[in-house]
Amino acid sequence: MKEFGSDFHSLNISAIHDNTIFTYYPNAIFVADGRQAIELLIIHYKWKRIWIPEYFCWEIIEYIQHRCKIEVKTYFDNPLNEEIYLVEKLSFIDGDVLLRMNYFGLRQYRNYSKISIPVIEDHSHNIFDEWSQNSKADFCIASLRKTLPLAGGGMIWSNSHNLSKLSTLIEISHQNEQLARIRWQAMEDKAHYLNINETECNSSLKDSFRAKYIQTEEGFDHLPISRISILDKLFLEKFDINEWHNRKLQNWQLLIHTLSKILITKDIRIFYPSSDKCIPFSLLLLFRNTQQRDLFRLNLIKHFIYPAILWNLPENCSDSSKDISNRMLSIHCDGRYSSEDVNEMGNIIYNFLIHFDKC
Repeated sequence: MKEFGSDFHSLNISAIHDNTIFTYYPNAIFVADGRQAIELLIIHYKWKRIWIPEYFCWEIIEYIQHRCKIEVKTYFDNPLNEEIYLVEKLSFIDGDVLLRMNYFGLRQYRNYSKISIPVIEDHSHNIFDEWSQNSKADFCIASLRKTLPLAGGGMIWSNSHNLSKLSTLIEISHQNEQLARIRWQAMEDKAHYLNINETECNSSLKDSFRAKYIQTEEGFDHLPISRISILDKLFLEKFDINEWHNRKLQNWQLLIHTLSKILITKDIRIFYPSSDKCIPFSLLLLFRNTQQRDLFRLNLIKHFIYPAILWNLPENCSDSSKDISNRMLSIHCDGRYSSEDVNEMGNIIYNFLIHFDKC
């Protein structure tokens, strides 16, 4: 059953490669999930207040508030904000830490020479470009399962701090190992589902693996700070991260080649990277209005293409950030797909765009 997007399915890899994540980040610390990476830093360094951009996953903000007992301040930033020195105007005090977001892998280096407090960069949307590997921030974090075919996994690295003491705060958690086993089973079930033909398709199989994903997603909120699961670590030890990101970039370029001209005629904007050294997270689109976005999204789903809205924002955010959230859509084109897959998906989208109204 051919589908595109949504949760990762398991991939068959066997060869051990030199180009693993451990090759490029030999001193990184690996935990159960991206949110735990932030939590671990807060606990170890005993910061009192964290500044987080308002355009962010608010489920993670709520997790930080609940688990870390730290004051959270939000500041204006979003994927279309081009005022790179904006954070220098914030009113920092001792005990603060600043979180910066590389939105959708589209941004370039940020300079923090005039920032008086520690800086954490979130590279969950792209862990493999020049910026993420050579960052000048105090700390970098990522949720690995956002960009790699894993059950879980979070990561902390730094080019200026020794992180070895963080390991003493990480548990070997049987609860996390169980979550990982369930999620890997869901990924294997989805792989099986994608490989059967439509006549054999059984909706109960899809319901089953979707239920496993949802069940375990809630479980991440209740874990102690845990090491990355054994299953995820074993996968990463033989996973060619270089090949994955090269394919991801090539897939994005294929979609741009197929769709860029017709998207312009429909008044749909593409989020382009700020440099050719960036590797975009996905094909990011900005629509004329919410109605146009939602109609486009429904058409995609009818064709078994499942896009994401990143993220739904609360009412207390700025109008400009909420406007982006209400009009954006993310279409997955990562390394799980071959060029043939992406050409097929691009042609499906192109064909219904021909008759798609601007709204």
